Amino acid sequence: MIKTSIERVARTRYMMPVVLALAVIAVVVNESTYQHSHAMLERGITFTEARRQAALTLQSLTDAETSARAYLINGQNRDREEFREAIDQLAVVQRGAFQLIADADPRRTVSVEGVRRRIDERVAVLEDWMTAVDRGQRAQAFRIASSDRSRQIYNELRQEFDHVFARAAEIQQMTRMSLFDAMMLNRVALHALVLVTVLALLMFMRQLRESDERKARESQYLALEIAARTAELRALAGHLVNTREDERGRVARELHDELGGLFTAMKLELARLRRVPELPAAAQERMGGIEKRLNEGIAVKRRIIENLRPSSLEQLGLINALEVLCQDTAASLGIPVSHELEPVELDREAELTVYRLVQESLTNISKYAGARHVWVSLARHDKVARITVRDDGRGFDVTKVPAGHHGLLGMRVRVESHAGQLGVVSSPGQGTRVSAELPLKEAAPEPVTASV
Repeated sequence: MIKTSIERVARTRYMMPVVLALAVIAVVVNESTYQHSHAMLERGITFTEARRQAALTLQSLTDAETSARAYLINGQNRDREEFREAIDQLAVVQRGAFQLIADADPRRTVSVEGVRRRIDERVAVLEDWMTAVDRGQRAQAFRIASSDRSRQIYNELRQEFDHVFARAAEIQQMTRMSLFDAMMLNRVALHALVLVTVLALLMFMRQLRESDERKARESQYLALEIAARTAELRALAGHLVNTREDERGRVARELHDELGGLFTAMKLELARLRRVPELPAAAQERMGGIEKRLNEGIAVKRRIIENLRPSSLEQLGLINALEVLCQDTAASLGIPVSHELEPVELDREAELTVYRLVQESLTNISKYAGARHVWVSLARHDKVARITVRDDGRGFDVTKVPAGHHGLLGMRVRVESHAGQLGVVSSPGQGTRVSAELPLKEAAPEPVTASV
């Protein structure tokens, strides 16, 4: 009952805004705690670095005093140089320490004026030592160094440093506690967000499962429909290819029968006309021109018929027809066309597909490739016949074939209509490789001879 009520509430139109509001609140809380924790951590790190710089300041002051006392005793220039280096280092680390304290304590709860004043006083005393020694007043310098005022300034400086360190430690402790509070708040907000997420996951789990099952059924149905439509389209493409070849064969036969008979009759008429006595020389010359044009028309007719339906394929077989095609292409392009052709067992339509694939590939090479060498191969691999046409031309991007160029698409349709596969590999400047695999013709079962 409770689960049903929760699901009913979850399906209302107010559920999504509430979930979004909770998510925004969780993000805001998490981001604010992160920013606060980051600021507190940076402040603590700054105070730690400030304390380190303050300690270096005190160390530099001690080094300066040590060098000054050594100069007071020995009077060597090396001690004087070390004193100046320590004073310079003191100025640098002092500025860094005070700046860090100011950055970490914008409210100025930690006062460094007393420390600065005591440092200046102590440096002034040390300068008096050095000045007295430089003037040859070593006894006076000893009196200044051993005076109670000098020790008092040093003790006051140590007390000021201790006060600054103590106040910085208090602020660091407060910063640490604030950081722990922010971490606890972030922890609570994160736990609450996890609980809300788990509850939402439990609430919508069944809906998601039902939706996945429905989508799976729809996907399976669509996959079956796509497979069926693909098979229909492949069969239709094959039918169109076969219909096209049949039509080309019919046109080729009509051209051969009708136009061939007409050309033959014309040649016979010209032959009879030549035997006419007392034919003028001009007429003889004109008949020679007519016969020449007639022979050209016969050659054009033969070329058209050959393109429509290659007679060499039917008369010579696939291997010889491909050899003739390669030789004709080499002669027309003026480049070598190497071929390695092995006999393969293919049916008549598959052989025509192989011939058309090589013919279309060589045509494309002659138009676009600018190749220097072409290789054609036909071989048997396992249960398929593999035909490959490769050139070393300029190549192209196979993903950017211009619109209106359907040669590759026609090849693919032809090959797939025989349950084969077509592959095209090319890139600019790297040549082109067109390869296809067609299943071999199944051998006819041998007749079973009954034993007597």
